Amino acid sequence: MNLTELKQYKRDALLGALGAFLMLVGDLCLSVISASPNDSGLFVREAYLNGSWERWRLPLLLATGLCGMALGFFTVRVFYRQIRPQYRKTRLALLVGGVIYIATAGALHLWIGSLADWTTTLAPLLGREETVALIQAQYDRLMPAMLIAYAGMVLLILTSAFAVLTKKTVLPRWMLAVHMIVFQLVFVLIPDIRQALGAEVSTWDFVLSQGSGNAALCLWMLANAVWSGREARMGDGK
Repeated sequence: MNLTELKQYKRDALLGALGAFLMLVGDLCLSVISASPNDSGLFVREAYLNGSWERWRLPLLLATGLCGMALGFFTVRVFYRQIRPQYRKTRLALLVGGVIYIATAGALHLWIGSLADWTTTLAPLLGREETVALIQAQYDRLMPAMLIAYAGMVLLILTSAFAVLTKKTVLPRWMLAVHMIVFQLVFVLIPDIRQALGAEVSTWDFVLSQGSGNAALCLWMLANAVWSGREARMGDGK
């Protein structure tokens, strides 16, 4: 990359990081609530069932999610421009995964948030067990369709990690150590390790598991911004 391209790359990476952070805000709207020993899964949360999940959370989740997905354009462009031009199939795979991600992740975000909102709305009216059964049935009914969103994310993430590993990108191979797949695995495994060691369920367990994807993406975009900034400074020095 020349100096101009590196500056554009850094700008895209910073905007991509902002987009991921806005999506993370939506994740936090769902997960930053008091944890109960009987909490499990996405919707069996005491704060949802007792009606204490505040009404402002869903509109905030929607607003930040829409803005975050708009900025997702820059995220996908960073993934695409990482790949060296001669690897056209790899670029195409990233582009396909990125388009699916932009088109569907917002819907997935709103869907999960809406089910949480319906849980806290219906529990006082229908009862806890009936509400949990109803929400779970709705989740099971729509989840197969939502797998499209996960397919795009998996294609995007795995293709990018493989490209860095096989030196198909402009990035040095050591950056695989700070790739989003590494951060995501760490964030997801921490709650499992804590529970295996007998720790009580905490709010942090839900924060780490539900926000792992967007937090990892934000950190990966920031790592790219730092790398491109350093390369641009080295280029100026020459």
